[in-house]
Amino acid sequence: MDDEEIEQASQNKSSSNFAKKKFRRMMVMKFGLPILIAALITLMCFLLLILASQGEESCYTNDSNIGGGNSIAGNWKDPNSQVHKDMQYAADQFKTQAGMSGDNIAAPLAIGLRESQFNPKAVNPGGQVKGIWQWGTGGVNGNRYGNTEDTVESQVTLAIRELKTSHVKTLTDMKDANLNDSLDSWDINFEGLGVGDPQRKVEQIRATAKEVKEVFNLNFEGNINTGDGDIDQGNSPDSTTCDSGGSGTASGMPIDGDYNITGGYPDYNGDAGSEHYGVDFQTVNHSENGEESNVYSVSDGTVVVKQFDPIGGNHVVIKDEAGKYVYYGHAPSLDAIIVSEGDKIKKGQHITHEGQTGLATGIHVHVGVNTMNQFGFGPHSAGIISPAKYLKFFPAEAIKSEGILSNDGPLVVPAGPFHTENKSEDNTND
Repeated sequence: MDDEEIEQASQNKSSSNFAKKKFRRMMVMKFGLPILIAALITLMCFLLLILASQGEESCYTNDSNIGGGNSIAGNWKDPNSQVHKDMQYAADQFKTQAGMSGDNIAAPLAIGLRESQFNPKAVNPGGQVKGIWQWGTGGVNGNRYGNTEDTVESQVTLAIRELKTSHVKTLTDMKDANLNDSLDSWDINFEGLGVGDPQRKVEQIRATAKEVKEVFNLNFEGNINTGDGDIDQGNSPDSTTCDSGGSGTASGMPIDGDYNITGGYPDYNGDAGSEHYGVDFQTVNHSENGEESNVYSVSDGTVVVKQFDPIGGNHVVIKDEAGKYVYYGHAPSLDAIIVSEGDKIKKGQHITHEGQTGLATGIHVHVGVNTMNQFGFGPHSAGIISPAKYLKFFPAEAIKSEGILSNDGPLVVPAGPFHTENKSEDNTND
């Protein structure tokens, strides 16, 4: 083969290779690209299905068998850190003031880490909540926080007060509760979360609570006493809870002139309706600023509490000379309570005013009586008694004749109108 033939053969071979490459590129463009796109779409759909299934599972994280998980990080385990010291303070207060067990206490400490990293200054403007346990400050979440200071001491005091009054079911359910049940009680009864609410982060919070219990050495039994004999964990209350009646200085009435009793004891209608551990007095002519709605002390004594809470609103508590406590709730403002903590009070002295702050419908004063606890005015609080047992000249027409409660005093039903100058029979058992 001469050179010309060799060159021609080489050209023919190159042309053939070029044609093959061109053909392959055409095939890839025609079939390969759509196949690749289809594969990518399939992969994306698969990933989306995985993500969707995980999202659905998060709505059911409160399986009672779920355990483990990673605990909440942070320097709370360091004994020299401020958050550790704050948590230790809270643990000590829950133990001494509320009688909670180690398992009980680990729950609010762990949940406090979840809610705010146990930061008393934490604020969530979007949810209008703040503080260690993110109390409502208004709007949809209500205003449980009130005028509480942004300190650990004030917020732990608020929590313990709520545990003994408005949120006493939290403590009730913690009686003999293990760690997981204590977490459930705090989340459901105190935080107001649903059983299956994903905000609870059950796996993580259980792991955190176990670690909290170890770090703070929370290995001790509880002594919770909410005043209900069925759930009393410790020694029985002393005989002051079986007091025989009001003292000689407790013969006044909290209002003056014509009035109605609009809320009974221990339920709003005496033995029906919602629990109501006090009596509501409303003057016939009532307003939030008129003299006709002034409220007067029913005894000599000393002012021991003047503050706001989300149930009783602005309220004042006076300790009488016999050591009993009388609560006057729902004042229009703290300024409307014209006495201060530490003041000495005389029976019949103007102290506050009818109002409707807190959980109230209509202007009135809520009067409660406790023989042993200046903060114990919620349902089933230890030492609470019927105001009809304490006030010497309580109107007999408002007392249900067949409704004498064991130790607590008579059932009270809404009734009226009455007049404070018309003294009914002495209803106390001196």
